[in-house]
Amino acid sequence: MRNITANAILNLKEQPASLYVHGSIMTYRADDIIEINVASPQGINPSILVLDLFVKSGNGPIKGTPKSFNYELSDESAKKYSQVTIRYSEDASITVNVEVFG
Repeated sequence: MRNITANAILNLKEQPASLYVHGSIMTYRADDIIEINVASPQGINPSILVLDLFVKSGNGPIKGTPKSFNYELSDESAKKYSQVTIRYSEDASITVNVEVFG
């Protein structure tokens, strides 16, 4: 199990509205690489954006290292989400509420 933290902010003052998802995850090596993508297919609830977060293992010495990640969605569909679920392993995920700004 990894330590992970995340938040999601919908900025309505921008045109088009933008949804920003960012956070950090604890990785085992300093040279691990983080990748975050929209899950396909999405879940059954259209108001929850599902993202898949992958940690590609590096070769460096083992040392717990926090790595940041971010995802941005800037189109009209950004307004329809009230939550974001980030899946970071086959059996682990985190769901956060979308905070609205503006």
